[in-house]
Amino acid sequence: MHENITIGGRDTGTMQQQEITQQWRHAALMLGLAFLTVIVVLFDTVSNLVMTWWDKPEYNHCLLILPIIAYLIHERREVFLKIAPKPSWLGHGIIVAGGGLWLLGDLADANVVRQFGLVILIQGICLAILGPRVVRAFLFPLAYMIFLIPFGDFLVPALQDYTTAFVVTTLNIIDIPVFVEGVFLSIPAGDFHVAEACAGLRFLVATVALGTLMANVAYKTLGRQVLVVILSFLVPVIANGFRASGIVLVAHWSDMKYATGVDHIVFGWIFFAIVLLIFISIAMTFTNRGLNDGYVDFSKAYWTNNESVPVRKFAPFFIAGILLVGLGPLYVSLIEQRYTAYDSYTVQLESGTWGEPREDANWKPFYKNASQEFHLGKSVPDAKPADVPTDVYLGYYKYQTSDVEMIRHGNDVAQNDKWERASTRSLQTEIDGAQKSVNEVVLQSRGGKRLVWYWYWVDGKIITSKYMAKLYEVKAKILGGRLDAAVVALSVPFDNDSFVRRQAQLAKLAATLPPLGNIVASRP
Repeated sequence: MHENITIGGRDTGTMQQQEITQQWRHAALMLGLAFLTVIVVLFDTVSNLVMTWWDKPEYNHCLLILPIIAYLIHERREVFLKIAPKPSWLGHGIIVAGGGLWLLGDLADANVVRQFGLVILIQGICLAILGPRVVRAFLFPLAYMIFLIPFGDFLVPALQDYTTAFVVTTLNIIDIPVFVEGVFLSIPAGDFHVAEACAGLRFLVATVALGTLMANVAYKTLGRQVLVVILSFLVPVIANGFRASGIVLVAHWSDMKYATGVDHIVFGWIFFAIVLLIFISIAMTFTNRGLNDGYVDFSKAYWTNNESVPVRKFAPFFIAGILLVGLGPLYVSLIEQRYTAYDSYTVQLESGTWGEPREDANWKPFYKNASQEFHLGKSVPDAKPADVPTDVYLGYYKYQTSDVEMIRHGNDVAQNDKWERASTRSLQTEIDGAQKSVNEVVLQSRGGKRLVWYWYWVDGKIITSKYMAKLYEVKAKILGGRLDAAVVALSVPFDNDSFVRRQAQLAKLAATLPPLGNIVASRP
């Protein structure tokens, strides 16, 4: 069954082609069953991932990633003839890491974290069943799975700020007067808003995925590959600045007749199509991979050291991997048993301590499925005649699950169809007798401007960052902390002359609010 050949100065056992093919059949069976198990056990995560590809335009390109991975594997099909799969316990460490990440994402209801965990789980299963040599041969296709994950939303605020600055700089260069407030621009011809859709995320993530693919299939040297990936990031970011500037200039020169409606969208797509062609043209000028160049150098002894592994030896690796995949969901079910202890918790406000009910304000936060919500109006102590009543919002959650989350898409301190964020920052103020950080947001609408201060209360602590709030939520669930949470928001209308006075008004009110822990109690 075996014969010895000499490669690179040493004897190495080699397998007949028929045995390699048979071993691949065994591995493919185990791999298929493992993937099927992952889909069944983590079906909610898988289905959410696929629906995100389908529903969110900025991630529609993810629908092409699986066919691209299949193509990349096909390009390396010689691996199936030269390398026999050999299971490895190294993969189970990766499965544990992916499962742990999925668990953290599930406890925090962070889809992106869950999806990263899912992909790492799949990569770990491939390593466990196929072994290090096969995974090394297919390293790029497996690594390219990262683009199955719809991530990048965190870049939107930075991209908005960059695009706004680019437009302002362009207008200043050609001497067009512009007034800037956050992401809102005003020029003599009219007003503009650099919205999230104008940040260029959709084109950026698709171009980076394309650039990474090109780096592998068209270049052999690391330096050129890195250069192409960097270009795939820089080109769309810079191009989006020119696109936004062009829209503003066309609208200005046409007296707002063009580039403000449907033609705004058409102009954007035509522009980006041209930029994409330019990027591809530039990148293809320094390719160095020939049509017949392979991706693996099979002349090296490392790739010829095949061993015969009977099908019964694949089974322990498969079973251990499946058991590890199921640990995360099992642990989540155990944690969920603690939720019932918080069913009787409720916020009990004494009359006047937080204000009186207010129903007629044009500002109200939206927090879906909160256990209790209070929208109040309160005057600060020793209020001056110039002070106006402050709106106070309190949204309380007894506990958080995948369907009931305080921090999730759509939940915000302002209704997005009525208000736009002009600016956001953090500042220090006194709460509960100590200096704490709070978020300050300036909102703008046709009805005027509003100043909002808000913070989160998670595991008994005041937190401003959404990410830290998620981490404290996970910490409380794992280590037995408080499972209830809340969001507090204070808001007051202002104009340009009263901004500082309104800040002082909110600071005075924040210092007088009673600690949240004192007003939350279990009903008898």
